[in-house]
Amino acid sequence: MQQRRKTILLALVATVVALNLFLVGLFTVALGEAKLRKEAEVRTTVDNLALLLDQNVSSSIRGIDQSLREVQLHLERALRNQTLLDDPEVGALVTFHHNWLAQIAELRVSDERGNVMLGHRVTPDTRVNYGDRDFFVAHQAHNDGRTQASKLLYGRIAGDWITVFSRRYNHPDGRFAGVVTAAVPVRHFQELLSGLKMGARGIALMRDTDMTLIARAPRLDAPAGQIGRRGGSQELADLLASGQSHATFYSARTADGVNRTNAYRKLALMPAFVVVGMGEDDYLAQWRDDVRKAAILSGLFLLVTVCTAWLLWRLIRANERAHRRSQILLQNASDGIHIIDLQGRVIEASDSFCRMLGVSRQEAIGMSVTQWDVALSEAEIRALIARVHASREVTTFETTHRRRDGSERAVEITAFSLDLHGQPVVFGSARDITERKQADENLRIAATAFNSQVAMLITDAQQRIVRVNAAFTEVTGYAADEVIGQTPHLLSSGRHDAAFYALMWSELQERGSWQGEIWNRRKSGEIYPQAISIGAVKDERGRVTHYVSTFIDITSNKTSEEQVRKLAFFDPLTQLPNRRLLLERLEHALRSCARHKSKGALLVVDLDNFKSVNDTVGHHEGDLLLEQVSRILQSCVREEDTVARLGSDEFVVMLEALSEDDMEAARHAEIVGTKILQALHRTFQLGSSEHRGSASIGITLFGENPAESVDEPLKRADLAMAQAKLAGRNHLCFFDAKMQADIHARAELDAGLWSALEKGQFFLQYQPQVSAERQIIGVEALVRWRHPERGMVSPADFIPVAEDNGLIVPLGRWVIETACAQLAQWASDPDKAGLSIAVNVSARQLRQERFVADVCEILDRTGVNPARLELELTESSLVTDVESVIRKMDALKARGVCFSLDDFGTGYSSLAYLKRLPLDQLKIDQGFVRDILDDPNDAAIARTVIVLAESLGLKVIAEGVETEAQSAFLGRQGCHAYQGYLFSRPLNVADLEAFLAAWRP
Repeated sequence: MQQRRKTILLALVATVVALNLFLVGLFTVALGEAKLRKEAEVRTTVDNLALLLDQNVSSSIRGIDQSLREVQLHLERALRNQTLLDDPEVGALVTFHHNWLAQIAELRVSDERGNVMLGHRVTPDTRVNYGDRDFFVAHQAHNDGRTQASKLLYGRIAGDWITVFSRRYNHPDGRFAGVVTAAVPVRHFQELLSGLKMGARGIALMRDTDMTLIARAPRLDAPAGQIGRRGGSQELADLLASGQSHATFYSARTADGVNRTNAYRKLALMPAFVVVGMGEDDYLAQWRDDVRKAAILSGLFLLVTVCTAWLLWRLIRANERAHRRSQILLQNASDGIHIIDLQGRVIEASDSFCRMLGVSRQEAIGMSVTQWDVALSEAEIRALIARVHASREVTTFETTHRRRDGSERAVEITAFSLDLHGQPVVFGSARDITERKQADENLRIAATAFNSQVAMLITDAQQRIVRVNAAFTEVTGYAADEVIGQTPHLLSSGRHDAAFYALMWSELQERGSWQGEIWNRRKSGEIYPQAISIGAVKDERGRVTHYVSTFIDITSNKTSEEQVRKLAFFDPLTQLPNRRLLLERLEHALRSCARHKSKGALLVVDLDNFKSVNDTVGHHEGDLLLEQVSRILQSCVREEDTVARLGSDEFVVMLEALSEDDMEAARHAEIVGTKILQALHRTFQLGSSEHRGSASIGITLFGENPAESVDEPLKRADLAMAQAKLAGRNHLCFFDAKMQADIHARAELDAGLWSALEKGQFFLQYQPQVSAERQIIGVEALVRWRHPERGMVSPADFIPVAEDNGLIVPLGRWVIETACAQLAQWASDPDKAGLSIAVNVSARQLRQERFVADVCEILDRTGVNPARLELELTESSLVTDVESVIRKMDALKARGVCFSLDDFGTGYSSLAYLKRLPLDQLKIDQGFVRDILDDPNDAAIARTVIVLAESLGLKVIAEGVETEAQSAFLGRQGCHAYQGYLFSRPLNVADLEAFLAAWRP
C-alpha cells in the first residue's frame, strides 16, 4: 500500500510539471512570434515615414531649384542687356521669387567678388561677402550649370544655422558673374520633422554628411541635441560610410537613453540624410503587457494544477480511509448487510444479517437466497437479481424472511449492483419492518387522506388550530407544535382589510365553503400568495364542529405571470419598456392630449458609432454601455415620462403634458434633448477600455392631430434623428415637413432607378483627357440619366441611391459593357483607335465575387484591346478586404486591363497598400486642383502626389483643370495629363467625335 501511494504521488507531480512546462513553452513561442511580427511592422512603418520625409524635402528643394534657375536666367539676360544688378526690375524679380519661397528659404544675389548685392534683408549698408564660402569657391572654379547644396553653415545675415542652395550666373562671354543663393534655415527642416507621428518616444532627425545635426524632433535639451553639433551613433556612421541609400537599424544607446528601431535614408538632392525612429517602449508596450498577462496566467495555471493535484491526493487518501471505515461499518451496521453473487449465493454478510436469520457468519457464507426468502419463488429471485444487476440503480422492495427457528419477519431490502474486485455482485441491505408494517396498516387510511401534497389546516369551531399536515409546515415554515392552539390570524399578511375577511366569512357561513386567492405570511416574514379552499365540518345536528382549510403556494405561478409580462413589455437588458409597451403608452398619451388639448414630445435617441464598440471591444462591453445609457436617460427626465428601448442602440423618450402652446412645448422638449446630449457626451468606462460617447436626437411634437396613428410620431422623430446624424452627429434636430418630402423624393428616385435601367434611360457622356503635349489620349465615361418627366437627373442625386439599393452593380456592368462596345467601334478608325476609356468602379461593385469574370466575359465578347480599358478605383474600395481587391486587380492586370486610383489623397491613402496595388496611374482630386494657385497646402499636396507617383513609376492625371494657369503650374511640377472644362465638358458620342475631328494641339 505504501509503495502504491508513493507511485501515485510521483505520477501527480510529473503531470503537474509536464503541463506547466508545455504551457510555458506555448506562451514563449507565441510571444516570440508576436514580437517578431511587431518589429517587422515597425521597420516597415519607419521606412515609409523616412521615404515620406525624403519626398517632402526633395519637393521643397525642387521648388528652390526652379526659382534659382529663373533668377539665374533673368540675371544673365540683364547682363546681356547691360542692365546693372541694382536695377529695380532685377530687384523686383528677386523679391518676387523670395516671396514665393518665403516659407522655405531666403533668396540673395552676390557679384563675382562675393559681395551680397540683392535679396532678403540686404540693404545698401549690408557688408557681407561669400568669397570664403565653399559653395562660392566651387562655383567660381567650375561652370557646372547645376544647383549645389551646402552642408550646414552659420548664416552671416540670418544669424542662424542654414543650408545654402546656390547657382552660378555668367557674363555674356561665359565669365563668372556671381551666385544666386537660397538660404534655408534649419527651422524649415524642423517643421518637416515635427509633422511626423512617431509616438511618445519616437524621433526624427536630419544630419549632413559630416554627421552635423541639422534638425531633430522632438528637440533634445542636451549638448547632443544642439544644432550644428557633430555626433550620431556608430550605426549611422557605418551606414554613411557604406554608401547605402536607405536601410533600417536598431539603436540601443541613443543620446536620450531610448532604444529605437530606425530607418535611414540618404537625400539625393543635398548632402544630408534623414533618420526616423520609433521607441521600443512605445511599439512593444502591448507585447510587454501580453508577456505580463502570460506570466500571470502561467502562475495561475501552476497554482490551479498544484491545487488540483493536492485535492486528488487528498481524495485518494480519503478513499483509502473510507474503504477502511466501510469494512468496519459492514460488520457493525444495524441493518442486515449482505453481498451475493449473480447466482444468489452469499459472499459477505454483516453480524446483524446473521442475527436476523439466526445463523452464524460461517453458516451464512455460501447460503442461497432461496434458503431464507419465502415470499418469492426461485425464478422470481433469479429475475430480480438479473434486473438489479442490469439497471445499475438502487432497487427497494419488500419480502418475507424465514429464520432458522421457523418464524417469519417482514423485511425491506435495498439492493444495487456493483463490481467487487472485477466480479459483478449485488449489495443488499435488509431491515426488519414487521412492527412498522403493523403500524402503517392502522394509519394508512387516515394518512392517505391527510398527508397529501396539499397543505391542510384544521381548526375547531372557535378557529383554534387543532392539526396541520407536513405540507403545511413546508409551505408556511411553522411546525405543528408552533401553531396548534393558535388562530389562523397568525398567518395574516396585513394586505387585506376587514371588509375582505367579513365578506369571506359571510360566504362561508351561507354556503359552507369559500375559495379564492389570499396573501399570507410565512414564519420567515415573507409574504406569498395562496390558492385556498375552506370548508365547514358539521355534526348530525348541523352545528359546525371544525373548519378544514386546504391551500397551495402559487408564488411560482405569480412569478411566471410577472416574467411573461416583463418579456412582453420590457427590454430584458435595460429593463426599459420595449416597443410594444411604448406604443400602448403613446396611444394613451395621444388620447390624453386630445382630452386636455395639450402637446407632448417624442425624442428618438440614437448612439453615435455604437457599432464600433461591438466590433472593437465586444458585445458584452456594448451591453454595458447600453445599460449605462439607459440609467442616464432615466435621470434626465421626469418620473411620469417614459424612456424605452426600441432595439440595438436606439432609445425613445416620451414627454407628456408639456404645454398647450406649440412653441412652449418645443422649448421644453429642446431643454430635455440638450440635457440628454450633454449627459451622453462623456467618456464611458467599459471594462478595461474607454469609449467617448455622443448621440443624435430627433424630436417631434404630438397631440395636434388626435386622429393620427401611433406610428406617425415615431416616423417623424426617426426622420429628424437621421437629419441630426447628417448634421455631423452629437446634434438634435426637430422634425421639419421638408424631411418628409425629401424622403418621399428619395423613395420615388429609388423606385425609378430600376425602371430606368430596364427602359434604357441611362446613357454615357465622355470627357476628354489631354496629355502635357496637348494630345487627346483618352476619355472618361460618365453615366447620365434622362428621366422622361424630370429631364436630366444629376449623378450626385442618383449615384448615392444606386449605391444604397444595390443597383450600382448592374448599372456598373452596363457602363463597362457600353464603354467596351464604344472601344470596339473606335478600333476600326485609325484616328480613334489609340484612345482609352476610363470607367469608374464602385466599392460595392468591386466586392462582387463575379466582378473579374464579368469584365473578362465583356472583353471576350466585344473583342476590344484590354489595354484601352482603364478601371478607376476610389480609395473607399480599399477600406475593407484589401487582399481580395489586390487579387482581383492582379487577375484583370494579367488580361491587360489598366488601373487608376481616383481622388487620391481624399480617403484611405496608405503607402503600405499603395506600393502593392498594380496601379498604372494616380488621379489628383479636383478639390486640390481648384485652389492650387491660392492655397499653398493644395499646391504642396499636388506636388507630393506627383513626386510619389514618379517614385512608384506611375502616371499622373489631374481632374478639374479649368484655367491655363492651373495647367501651367501642374506642368511645371511634372504632371503627365489633364482633364477638365479648360479642354472640354462631358460630351455625347456624336459631339465627342466632332470635337476630336476639330481638335488642334
